[in-house]
Amino acid sequence: MRGMVSAVVLTLLAGACSSQPTEARKPVHPVRGKVLYKGQPAKGAFVLFAPLNEPAENPDPRPRGTVAEDGSFVLGTYESEDGAPAGEYTVAITWEGGVLPDGREEPPDKLLGRYNVSNSRLRATVKEGPNELPPFQLQ
Repeated sequence: MRGMVSAVVLTLLAGACSSQPTEARKPVHPVRGKVLYKGQPAKGAFVLFAPLNEPAENPDPRPRGTVAEDGSFVLGTYESEDGAPAGEYTVAITWEGGVLPDGREEPPDKLLGRYNVSNSRLRATVKEGPNELPPFQLQ
């Protein structure tokens, strides 16, 4: 099940990225940040920036990144870690569960959907030039 969810997400992202002709791309700006869960790095969590007021038809690809071991992430929109267009965003975070050392399985999303696109209250602004975002502190 988890593998299927990941495959669907990656397929959707790949389609979104490849459908954008180079000449139609918006300028992107470097974006770095951190995701912490109860004060600890959320290693492996997936971060997605959904533009506020996103058009229903022909939406731009959504900037995204994966949280590293130290809790940091770097966004990419058209290519890995190329940045994000300037604008206001809802920040969605999912964190795929796994198997605990004692053999119990974690839920498919360790955050239980609290930070998906429709539920998240996390917001971020990307400005022109380099962006270092304050850490997202999840509970």
